[in-house]
Amino acid sequence: MARPHRRPRHAHLRFARHFPRPAEPAWRSHSRRSRPSDEGGCHRVTRRRPRIVLVHYTAPSILGGVEKVMGAHATALREAGADVTIVAGRGRAPRGVRLTRIPEVDSRNESVLRNFRSLAQGERTKAHDALVDRLVRKLRPILAKADRVVVHNVLTMHKDLALTEALVRLARERPGVVIAWTHDLAWSDPQYANERHPGDPWGLIARAHPGIRYVAVSDERADQLAALAGLRREGVAVVPNGVDIAAALGLSSAGARMAERLNLYRADPLLVLPARLTRRKRIEAAIAATAALRGRGHPAMLVVTGPPGPHNAANARYLAELKALAEKVDGVHLLYALGMKAPYRVIADLYALADALVLPSQSEGFGIPLLEAALHRLPIVCSDLATLRALAGDAAAYVPPDASGEVIADAIERTLGQPGPRFRSRVRAMAWSRVLSERVVPLVLEGTA
Repeated sequence: MARPHRRPRHAHLRFARHFPRPAEPAWRSHSRRSRPSDEGGCHRVTRRRPRIVLVHYTAPSILGGVEKVMGAHATALREAGADVTIVAGRGRAPRGVRLTRIPEVDSRNESVLRNFRSLAQGERTKAHDALVDRLVRKLRPILAKADRVVVHNVLTMHKDLALTEALVRLARERPGVVIAWTHDLAWSDPQYANERHPGDPWGLIARAHPGIRYVAVSDERADQLAALAGLRREGVAVVPNGVDIAAALGLSSAGARMAERLNLYRADPLLVLPARLTRRKRIEAAIAATAALRGRGHPAMLVVTGPPGPHNAANARYLAELKALAEKVDGVHLLYALGMKAPYRVIADLYALADALVLPSQSEGFGIPLLEAALHRLPIVCSDLATLRALAGDAAAYVPPDASGEVIADAIERTLGQPGPRFRSRVRAMAWSRVLSERVVPLVLEGTA
C-alpha cells in the first residue's frame, strides 16, 4: 500500500532564505548538562526546550482574528516542543501555554487609553514616557530569557504606542530575536489618517527597526510593509493564516483523524470512490487516473472507501491486485487494506473534503454515490452508462465505460479547471495543520535549536 506522505525531515531549511541565521542562541551553550558516564568518560548532552514568547494586546480567549491566529501558533509551537508564553493585558491562554498578564499591554487599559487620546491629538506627554519606562521594566526580564519573541501587530499598529516603543527599545538589546508578525498597518489605512502625526512615537510603526525581522500574512501586506518601511520586498516573509477545515466542514472526529493520518489536505485534487471492491467498479481505472494526474504534476490522491464485495470469492483476488497497483502509486488509499473503517459518517466527511467523485464503473444498477455527491455539490466524473445519465443528466462529466486512466484524468482536469474547484483546492492548502507545520513552526524555531 502507498504510505501516507510525510514531510521531508529537513524541509524546514528552505525557510532559511527568508532570514539570515542568527548567532547561536545563548540557551544552547548554557543548557547543556554534561556528566561522565561509567564507560570511558563519555558525556550525555541534554537541552532545555526553546523559550518562545508571543506578544499581543489581548490573549486568544478574547474574540478577534489576531488573537485566534496567535492561539493557533502558540498551540502548534507547544506541540513542537517549545516552552511558550503569551504576554497580553487581558484574556486566557490555550491549554499548556503560559500567560503573563501586564495591564499596560492591553489596548483598553485606562492609562493606555488616556495616552492614546493624547497621541491622537499629536501630543506626546510625560505620561507616555513614564508608561514606556514602566513597560520596559516589566517586559525586560521576560524577553531576556526568550529565544524568540513574536510580536503580533504591535509593531505596525498604534493601539498602544508605549508598548510599541518599549518593544523597539528592548529589540535593540536582543538583535535577531524579535519577529514582527504583521496583520495590519496603521499607516496604510485611511481610517487612521487623523491619528497619525510626524515624528515619534507615531513614526515607530512606519519604519523598519534594526534587529527585528518582519513577516506578513499576505502578499499585499508584504508589499505595503516593504514600501512603507523601506524594506526589501524579498526580505519580508509571507506566512498566511490558516483555516480549521475540519471545524468549517463539520467533520466528525474520526473523519478529521483520517484526513490528518492520510495527509488528505495535501491532495490536489482529492478524489473519492465510495464503492465495494468488485471488478465491475473498475477501481484499477481510478488508480490509473490518479497515476496519470500525478505524472502531469498534480499531487492527486484517491480514497476508495469500501471493502471487498461479500458474495464473490474472486473479490479477495481482486483486492490483492488492487493492493499491488496501489503500492506503485503514491496517494492511493484503499481504506480496507489500511485497516481503516469507513462508516457512512466518515464517507460523508470524505464527500465534504473531496474535489471530485470518480466512478469509472463498467456497469451500475442505480448509482447512489451520484446522489450523495450532488448533495455535497461535488463534481462528478463517471462512466457513460444509461443508469448514471438518468440520475445526473448534464451535471456530470462522462467517460466511456472502458476509459483508460489517461482519458479519465483528462475529464478530471476539465471538470476541476473551473474557478470554484480550483479555489477549493487552494483553500485546502491553507489548512491550519499544513500552515503551522510547514510554515509557522519552522520559521519561528529556525535558529533556536
